[in-house]
Amino acid sequence: MHLVGKELIMNLLQSIILSFFTLFILNNCASSTFNKLEFDERIKQISKKYILDKSLEVSEVEVDLKNQGPTFTGMTTNVDLYNKIKAYSDSLSFGNDVILLPDPSLGDSTRGIINVSVTPIRDRSSHTAQMVDQAIMGNWVKILIENDDWYLIQTHYKYVGWITKSAVHKCTNNFLSDWNEKARYRIKKLNSIIYSEPNMSSIPISDGVLNNRLYITKDLVDWSEVILPDGRVGFIEKQDIELMTQDKDLTDQISIVISNALSMKGVPYLWGGNSSKGNDCSGFTQTAFMASGIQLPRDARQQAKVGKPIIDDQLKEGDLLFFGTGDRITHVGISMGGDKFIHQGSKLEGKVDIHSLNPDSPLYNSYRKGTFLFAKRVIEESNNL
Repeated sequence: MHLVGKELIMNLLQSIILSFFTLFILNNCASSTFNKLEFDERIKQISKKYILDKSLEVSEVEVDLKNQGPTFTGMTTNVDLYNKIKAYSDSLSFGNDVILLPDPSLGDSTRGIINVSVTPIRDRSSHTAQMVDQAIMGNWVKILIENDDWYLIQTHYKYVGWITKSAVHKCTNNFLSDWNEKARYRIKKLNSIIYSEPNMSSIPISDGVLNNRLYITKDLVDWSEVILPDGRVGFIEKQDIELMTQDKDLTDQISIVISNALSMKGVPYLWGGNSSKGNDCSGFTQTAFMASGIQLPRDARQQAKVGKPIIDDQLKEGDLLFFGTGDRITHVGISMGGDKFIHQGSKLEGKVDIHSLNPDSPLYNSYRKGTFLFAKRVIEESNNL
């Protein structure tokens, strides 16, 4: 009986110890979860001080509980935020695995040139992810990091997103400089074809869209020989291209903007679209202005920050009209002078069209009149963009 009683006592003690140990583990896990949430929120607040526009920079930082203890992980393009996280992790004696982009493992190859007519830029590295923008042939991007078949990139106008590797010719800064020097022609039509031989019965090697940049190597009678960013050689009809010049006068710039805007009349609405195949309101304005050598920011709210304010009765062709509610910019169009404007009409109109702010005009758009906020003149200020 004495032995049995002693065994019972030992079993009871073991049960009590196990119960306390289990409670300790559960409490520790709950505390860790709470601490992670707390630190993630702190990082979020710190990021807000440095990342003013999430569409233009990367800030994906959090705290993970690794074997070696709490560790900051993720990536950012912002040097100041990167240094702040490093100092913060040091002060807490936390680990720090945050990467400052571009990823150092990319070496010198942190540039890319789009080698297809137009390709989606998405908010995640998946073909089912939302398209937030598009990139077109001949334009360059900064490669930030690789992930399987995708690159996280930043466009030449600073927009950030994911793009498939197959749409990009990865290169060095030296290659990019050489390309920018030689690719001095652009496609001036909404759609074009680059053929394998200088005749339309030959096999195409690529299609083309408005503003695609091309490197012309040889002129024939009605054709021009081109080299694409990835080295493919083809031929395009001369009537489809023009030399890009930077010394256009004010009248020429306005004329080109309006001409290209009108050429897209009827082009369907496409969320995130930024080409002559389909566009959203700010993609439409950016495409029209790009043809004249003016690089607008990507989104309407960003475009509203450039240029100088214009009084309604002083509107000229090429001025930008902004629409929205309160301080929120939701739409942008291009003035055609007076009360008329051309714009990509989202779900209300569904295509590029011309409307008026004048109630007496047959082109009157009451919704746009009710949401009109202000106008900006960009072309005279283009050198400061």
